[in-house]
Amino acid sequence: MSEQKQVNQTKVWSATEAPVLLQERPGEVLIAPALSLDPISEIRSFHRFHVRLTMLYGSVVILTLALLVYLFYSLWSSSEVESLQQRLLTLSTSLAATIDADKVATYPLQATELTPFHQEIYEQFKAMAERDRDIDSIYLLRPSNVPADLYFFVDFAKGQMVGQPGQYYSAEDTPILLKGFSRPAVENTPYRDEFGYTLSAYAPLKTNAGQTVGLVGVDVKAERLGMVEQRVMMISVVIFVLSFLVIAFVSWFVSRSIREPLGRLIQGTGAVAQGNLDVRMHMSRGDEFGLLGKYFDKMADELKERQTLRDLFGRYLSEDVARSVLAQEHKIDLGGEEVVVTVLFCDLKDYTTISERLSPLQMVSMLNEYLGVMNSIIDQHKGCVIEFLGDGILAVFGAPQASPDHAEKGTRCALAMREGLDALNKQWQADGLAQRWEALGVDKIEFRIGLHTGAVVAGNLGSKTRMKYAVIGDTVNVAARLEHLNKEFTTTILISDDVKARLPNDLAERTTQMGLSQVKGRSQPVICHSL
Repeated sequence: MSEQKQVNQTKVWSATEAPVLLQERPGEVLIAPALSLDPISEIRSFHRFHVRLTMLYGSVVILTLALLVYLFYSLWSSSEVESLQQRLLTLSTSLAATIDADKVATYPLQATELTPFHQEIYEQFKAMAERDRDIDSIYLLRPSNVPADLYFFVDFAKGQMVGQPGQYYSAEDTPILLKGFSRPAVENTPYRDEFGYTLSAYAPLKTNAGQTVGLVGVDVKAERLGMVEQRVMMISVVIFVLSFLVIAFVSWFVSRSIREPLGRLIQGTGAVAQGNLDVRMHMSRGDEFGLLGKYFDKMADELKERQTLRDLFGRYLSEDVARSVLAQEHKIDLGGEEVVVTVLFCDLKDYTTISERLSPLQMVSMLNEYLGVMNSIIDQHKGCVIEFLGDGILAVFGAPQASPDHAEKGTRCALAMREGLDALNKQWQADGLAQRWEALGVDKIEFRIGLHTGAVVAGNLGSKTRMKYAVIGDTVNVAARLEHLNKEFTTTILISDDVKARLPNDLAERTTQMGLSQVKGRSQPVICHSL
C-alpha cells in the first residue's frame, strides 16, 4: 500500500502575527490577528463599495431632486405668469365695459385736443393703475382703415413716455394686439416697442350697434415678470438646498451603516485568511449584514472543526476516518478491531501498455482525472478509499463507520464506477487523448474490479509518530485475486459468493456464476460471479 496523501500543516504564528483583540461594543471581545495593514486601505477610496454606492445613490437622488425642483420652478413660474395674464385680461375687459364707446366714436382719429371726456377716461385709468402696483400703463387705441395703423385716444403710463391723443402707433409687430379689436386677447410672451418691454392684454371697445371703435390695452413691465421668476427661483433654490442637506445626511448615515459592518467583515475575513479561525463577528443586526455575520461565524466554526481534523488526524487518508475517531482526540492508539466489511480492489487494464505511449505529464494528468472520478463515486456510495496503488484503488465499505448494507453499497459503487469510466472514455475520445492508446490496439480504457466480503482487522498501522488507517486480512487478498481473475474470465467485475449472498434481489439477478476458482495463496476455492 502506497504512502498516504499529505495534508496541509497548521500555520504557526510568529511573534509579529500574534492575535490581537477587536472590540465590537463594551463587554464583547473579538479575536483577530494583527494585520500588517488595514485590508480596507488596500482599496482606493473611489473603488470602495460604500463610497461608490453613496455616490451612485446620491447622484441619482440629487438628479431626481434637481429635476423635481426644475419642474416645480417651471410649473410655478408658468402658473404665476398665467395668473398675471388672466388678471390683465379681466382688467382690460372690465375697463372696456365702463367706457362710452358711442361717444368715443364721435371724435376724429387724429384729433389732438384734450377734452373733459379724455380727462375723465385718463383719471379712470390712473385710479386703476395706482390701485394695482403691477400695472405700468393703460391706454385706448383706435383703428384706422389700415389695420396696423392705430391712433392713441387716451394713454396713462407710470413711465416717462406717454402716447398723446391722435398720436400714431404701428401694430405691425404685435399681431395679438390686432386680435384685441375682435375679442379679448393677451400676449403669451413680452414684446418690445418704443414704449418699453411689456406684457399686454387687450379688450375691444364696441358701440351699442356692435361696431368696434377701439381697444383698451393694459401693460405690465417685463421686469415684473422677472421679479416673479426671481421669487420662484429663490424659493426653488431654498427647497433644493434644504433637500440636498437632508439627502446628504441620509447618504452619510446609509454609508456609515454599510461601512462599519463591511469593514468588520473584511477585518474578519482577513484574519481567517491569515489562519486565525477564532475570530467571530457576533453581529446583533436584523439586516443582511447581520445574516452575513451569522453565516461568517458558522463558517468560522466549520473551518475551525476542519482545521482540528487536519491537525489531529492529518495522518489519515479519509476525513471520514478522522471523524470516526474525533471523539478519541489524544487517545489515538495503534491497533484495530475485527469487523466484517466489503473490500473493493480496482486496477486498470493495459496500464503498462498505455503508459508507454503517454508522456509522464500526460500519464499523471490522465490518472489524476481517472482517480478523481472514481474517488468521488466511492465517496457517494459511502465507501472509504484506503489508498491509491499507482493505477489501483483499494476501498472498503463498512469501516470505519459500520454499515449493515456494505455489500450492496460496494456492488452498486462498482457499477457506478464502470459508468463513470465509460463517460471518461467518451471525454478522452473527444479530447483526442484516446488516439494514443488506440494506435496500440487498445480501443478504450478498461478496469478490473474484485469485490469480497469478509472479516478484516481495521485500525491504525504504523508507529506512534506516523500511522495510517488500514484494513488487513484474508478478505483483502481475496478481493485482489478476484480482480486478477477478470483476466481469465474476460470480465470487468467479479464478486465472491459471500458478496452475492448479501445482495438484494435486483442486484443478485444481474450476476452470472463463473464457477469455482482456486485463488493464489488460499487453500479453499472461491465461487465467482460476474456482475
